[in-house]
Formats: sequence, structure tokens, C-alpha cells
Amino acid sequence: MMNKKPFSYLYMSALVLVVLFTAACPLKVVNVSAPDINCVFDPSCRITVTDSSAPIPIPAEGTNFLQSRTFVGKPGSPANGLYGYEYRIDLRNAVGITYIPCISSMIIEFGPVVSTLDYDGDGSSDQVFVITSGGLGSIGLASADKIGNEITFTFSSPVCAGGRPGDGQSTYFFGLVSTKPPGFVTAKVKETTGTVYNVQARAPQKCGIPPYNPSYWNDGGTIQHNNNCYNYANNKRTDTYAQPGRAAGAMYSNLTCTEVYNAAIADGLVPLPASGNCPDGKAKIALFVDPGVDYHWYRLDRGGMWSHKPGATQATNLDNSGNPISNPETADRCGDWLCYTDFCGYLCCCSDEIQGQGHENIN
Repeated sequence: MMNKKPFSYLYMSALVLVVLFTAACPLKVVNVSAPDINCVFDPSCRITVTDSSAPIPIPAEGTNFLQSRTFVGKPGSPANGLYGYEYRIDLRNAVGITYIPCISSMIIEFGPVVSTLDYDGDGSSDQVFVITSGGLGSIGLASADKIGNEITFTFSSPVCAGGRPGDGQSTYFFGLVSTKPPGFVTAKVKETTGTVYNVQARAPQKCGIPPYNPSYWNDGGTIQHNNNCYNYANNKRTDTYAQPGRAAGAMYSNLTCTEVYNAAIADGLVPLPASGNCPDGKAKIALFVDPGVDYHWYRLDRGGMWSHKPGATQATNLDNSGNPISNPETADRCGDWLCYTDFCGYLCCCSDEIQGQGHENIN
């Protein structure tokens, strides 16, 4: 006979399991100087950075922003080939209107954190660093906690606007490292009142599969006329009529399956068997060629159907017979003067759920 446990016991057991699986993982935080970090990323201890900033919509006059800073590890450095990410919240010139707003924490989707580097030179590996000397700011971190792909940075004291310009505060630069290059994400900045603001930041790129949304591409102007099927398949707006291999310096010289396919691989796309699924959230695209005349790309959209953008014309999910495309290999690919008879194969690309924001380096 099966023993029956009280409902409350089972409920509490399930609740404990949920808590265990969603508990935050504290990251190791160390305080460093700016030269310490520079030397981890470059043997000369000098780094070249890329900065971007976005305003935080707190109720304040003046200026304020979340700054994102990225840089790449150079050959010969401990962080060779890795990507450094630093953030700073600056309210120095923000002026409260009806009260003095203060920020207590920031959440960002970051993904895996490199945990093999020694930032403070004590011989042990670290995960998060705070630049407390040789840089801007006055407020550090109390903690950095990771749940899934999200990291919550809690500040050692609230970061507040001022009563007049110049009286506000700034955090120190705080940072961490990833194996992946940057892309745009939405960070969540939390005020001490509990209000959360969405702010654009940069973090390791996250691949995604786009929905079919042709309106972005079919603007009848700059986007439509300067982005072709290769742009559309990669979901990457460049306004350069991108060509396979051009960004990598390995552009095709003949319009054959082999040359165009290999040129796309040189751009960073990954070959895939016909029956395979792309890993890591990447999107599946297909290449066809009208030998010696032209090539054409199709992409698999979220929802399982295919779409394409012939040259400078409009994006569509219909083939040349006006039928929805469930399989590009069986779709009608012949028009008035172009007929893409040769199927070359499938590849995976790091696309994005947002139209035009794919992450592959094409041009």
C-alpha cells in the first residue's frame, strides 16, 4: 500500500525545490586599480575602449546615464581573445525635481562569466572587478548575484542625484568578462522607491530567431533599397548591399555554390546538415545559386516558415508562385529571368529577435 503524505508536506517540499533551483549564485567581487585591468587585457597595459551611454528616465532634470564600456584582450595578455565589459551609473549632473532620486541596483542579462582571470594579483581567480582607483566614481558594489543569465549588481550605497548640477553621485566602473562580443540589451535600473527603469546597455550578444515582420525591411527607401537577401537572411541591416565574404576579405569570385557558401563561412556562419537544428539560439538560413548569374538566401523565421528578400525588392514569405514557403528546397525559385536551380546547403547565423539587429560581421 502506498503511503500518502499530507498535501501541506508535499507543497512545502516542492517549494523548497523551487527555492533551491532559483537561488542566486554570488559572484566574487574584487577592488582594483585601472592599470590592474589594463594589464590583464594588453601586454603594454594600454587598452582601446568602445563607449556608449543611454539616459536613465528617473524624475530629474539635467543629465544622467548608464555607461557601457567594452574592450578586447590582445595577444600575449591573460585575457587574449576575451571581451571586457564595464558599466558606470552617472547621476553627477542630475537634479531632483520633487525629490532626490537614488538608484540601488542594476540587473543585466549577461550569460556565462569568465571565472579564470586574476584581477587583483592575489593569485586566485576573480569574477567581477570594481575600479576604485585611477577612474571615475565613488560608489562600489555590495554584491553581484547571478540567477540564470541575469546578474544583479547591488551598490554599496544608493547612487543619488543632487540638489543642483554637480552635486550628484557616480558609481565606480565595475566590470566582468565574457567569451562573446557585445550586442545591445536592455538593463533594468532600480530606484530605491522600487521603480524599475529599462535602459539600453551593451552585453555579450545573444542570438535569437526573428519573427516574420516585413514592414521593417519594406520601407520603400533606405532599408529596402540598400539591403539584399544576404542582409535579410542574417537579419543584419548594413545599408551596403552585403556580399558573402566581403567583411572577411574573402569574397567569392565566381557565382557557384562552393564559392558563395565558403565566403559565408569566412564571415563566421556555421555549416549545418539539412536535417540539423542550429545550436545556441542561432537561426537557420539556406543558400541557392543560379550558376554564373546570381545567388539567393532564405531564412527560417520563428514559427517554422521561411521568408526571403530578393535584392532591393520587398521581403516576403511567398515563393515565385505565391505560395507560403514551408521548405525552400521545394519552393518555386524561378522568375522571369532568374532561376535558382542549385541548392548549396544550410548554415547557422547569430541573428536577433529584433529586425535588422543580427550579430554576424557581414558587409
